[in-house]
This record gives sequence, structure tokens and C-alpha cells, in this order.
Amino acid sequence: MKESDKQRFDALVQWSRQHGAELHPALEVYQDHATGFSIRVKNSVSDGRPPPEPGFTAFTCPISTTLSYLNALVDGPTSLSSSLPERPGAFSPRFMESVPPHVIGRFFLVKEYLKGDDSLWSPYIATLPQPAQIHAWALPAFWPEDDADYLQGTNAHVAIDEIQANVKREFKQARRVLKEDNFPGWQDYTQMLYKWAFCLFTSRSFRPSLMLSTPAKEQVSGLLPAGCEIDDFSILQPLFDVGNHSMTSQYTWDVDSDPNCCQLVCQDAYQPGDQVYNNYGLKTNSELLLAYGFILPETEALHNDYVHVRKRQHSDDDTASDKPKDFLISLRPMSHPSSLAGLARLSVSPGTRLSTLPRFAHFEPALVDDLASVMAAPEEQQAMDQWLSGDGAEQPSELAPLVARITGALAGKLQYDYQRLMEAGFEGEEEGVESRLSEPANRHQQLAVAYRRQCEKVLLAALERLTGEAV
Repeated sequence: MKESDKQRFDALVQWSRQHGAELHPALEVYQDHATGFSIRVKNSVSDGRPPPEPGFTAFTCPISTTLSYLNALVDGPTSLSSSLPERPGAFSPRFMESVPPHVIGRFFLVKEYLKGDDSLWSPYIATLPQPAQIHAWALPAFWPEDDADYLQGTNAHVAIDEIQANVKREFKQARRVLKEDNFPGWQDYTQMLYKWAFCLFTSRSFRPSLMLSTPAKEQVSGLLPAGCEIDDFSILQPLFDVGNHSMTSQYTWDVDSDPNCCQLVCQDAYQPGDQVYNNYGLKTNSELLLAYGFILPETEALHNDYVHVRKRQHSDDDTASDKPKDFLISLRPMSHPSSLAGLARLSVSPGTRLSTLPRFAHFEPALVDDLASVMAAPEEQQAMDQWLSGDGAEQPSELAPLVARITGALAGKLQYDYQRLMEAGFEGEEEGVESRLSEPANRHQQLAVAYRRQCEKVLLAALERLTGEAV
């Protein structure tokens, strides 16, 4: 780590401790060649002291150091131990009333950045990727166009268009209110700074409902305006957010031991020099790429490669809100021990005899059952209901045409997505398809190529299992 970086993070640790935060004495911030600034067990721990035992508290983050929409409501720090100050919000009353909470939180981060050393959070903000370092903070939605092109044909590229449109709309609405209210320095709140704040909140923040104790939630509920729910915004937790993601790390976010704090309790065993991980949850590589800018590599023990299939919601469907927004297609069978995200879906909706037929092993059962409910003729629905509720293991012959139609629909979807991926491909992806993209020339492009290759593997694996034919 550069000396300047060490000084910045030393200042963050010192500032955090002055405000009630803690970093386990056996841990330190360091710079990893792959994951950037990270947390590890000190090598010096081996000098006569054992490494921390499983169940140790890696971080303690008090409410008073967090940064979010809540701070914009009082234009300063919040605390559970004292009554909140009665003072105007960080922006004009009309801004606070008309702009969504999550947007206000991002504008508050920009406001504190613009304060420089006068901000309470300046030691924290100094350790964040700075706005001018676009390469260090830009998520795929804000990559240069030449880099984002490498995601064409994938789930991620579709989402990028939506994210860009939302961010542009949010910024224009909020900035217009600042201008009309002649808010001091409104010209300094640029679209670039808003994109910066968006990316930092997206990649580093946490849901309040998971990170706040019950007493803290009760206090927050009394602070929020009417109609605002506790998870309508997210919170930044200084120092806590240095910990990187591991999908298999065992952890607890403890908010009960001290209602004023959130503690990361690590249940894994670590040795001197080991990186210490947090766990952001069972997110697929598509979700990790869009929200954090990385993907997890495929291993025998774990894969995280899925293609998302969005369900079309119909306004006349009263139950639509109770169904998942999208379905997963998995590189390996959904029930395979290495399909952690798939297994999580199965624990909620394990499927029926129909949706768990071997040919559908790579598909989320809810997708197959949804297709069956739409495509089944009345007599097929009756036969299916009898089969699903009975003891007979054999599939009734009357259902063979329905299974064939579902298979055809899924095969058509896979083939369409595969062809779209290939048409947007680069040299070497498929013989006979005209290349649009050259070989990757930078880190973004290399990441995009690794992601799209895994998408290709998912589509081919699911198609081969579905049809019983090698592809």
C-alpha cells in the first residue's frame, strides 16, 4: 500500500474509533492486487499471539458514523443515545418533501464531499474513490461505451439501459428543485457527482432493516416523513464497508449486543495474512456485476452463473406481486450443491413433480410451473392436478404434449438468447458469426468477456439438458 493510502486509512480508523467504532486489533487494512483495499489478519499475529477465533467481532460501526438520508433529515450525525436535534434538513423544505429518500441520501453525500475538510465525514470520504477517478468507481452502467458494448446480448446490458435512464431522471428532477429554490452552490451538484454518489451507495451501502437494532428502527420510524419506509433508502457504514464479499463466508450482523451499533461477527477461521470477508448475500454474477463491478469465478465447489428471465407482469393479475420478478437458469442443476443462489430459490419454492423433471433441472421450478399454468389445456390441467396431488410417480401420458410444449418454449428462449449473444460477440466466440467486437483491451472489457462466456455456458448447458442433445 502506498504511504499516502496508508495515511488515509489510518486516519479513517482513528476517526472511527473516536466516534465509537472498532476494528479488531488483529486486523488491518491493506491493498490486495485483486480486490483492492481490503481487511486481513495481521501477519504479526503469528508472533506469539494466535489469530482470532471463529466468532470474533471484526468491525463495530455505531449509528453516529453512518451516512444516509437520515443525516440529510437533520443535516448532521444521528445517534440512538441522544434526542435528535431539531433543525432544518440539509436541503430546502421543498427538496426534502418532493425528492425520493434514496436520491436525497446521494445528494447529501455530494454535499459532504463538497464541504471538503469541513465535513464530519471527511476522513471517510477521503478513503472513497474520488469523483475524478472514474475508473475506480464507475459501475458497468457508467463504463465508457466501448467497454459497455462487450456486455451486449446479456442480462447486464438490458439493465444498464434502465439504470442510466433512472439516474438521469432522478438527477434532473432533484437538480431542478435546487436551482428553482436557489439553493447555495446548486451549480456544484453536477451529474457526474450524482453518478459517483449513485455508484458508491450501490456498491457500499446496506439496508437499514438489517443493520439497525429494534430501538434504532423505532427511533428512525419516528423521524421518517409519512409514506417513507425504512428500506426506501440505504446507509453507508464507514470502515465496515472495507470488508469484501465472499458468498461462502459465515457471518452475523449483530445489532442486539449493542443497540447503538452494528457488529460484523465472523464465524470462519482465519490465519495470519488471510483476507477477512463480509457476505453481501446470495447474489448472482449478473447482480454482482451491476452492483459491485465483479463476478465470482466458477469452481467445483461454487458457481454463481445464472441467466435471469424476467417475468412479464400483467395488470389484471391479482397475484402478480406475490411472484418473483425474475426466474433463474443455472449453469449447473438448481439443486446441485454448488448452486448456492439456486438452492436459496428452491428453499422458498421447491417446485412440483412437473417442474422438477430431469429435463428442467437447470431451470428455476417456478418458471416451469408458471409456463404450465399458462399453457395447459383444461383437460391437461385436470390431469396435472391429479398427478401432483396423487401418489403415482409416473408422468401421465396425457401430460406428454404439455411437457413437449413447455420444452419447446424454453428451448426457443434459450436459442434466441444464445443467438443474440453470438451476434454481439467477438472473434472466436462462434465460427461463422461476423465479429462486432475486438479482443478485450482493458480490465472492464476482460471482465465483460468473462461474464458473457459464462452466460454462453449457462445457455448451452441448459439447452443440452433440456433437449437431450449435445449443442
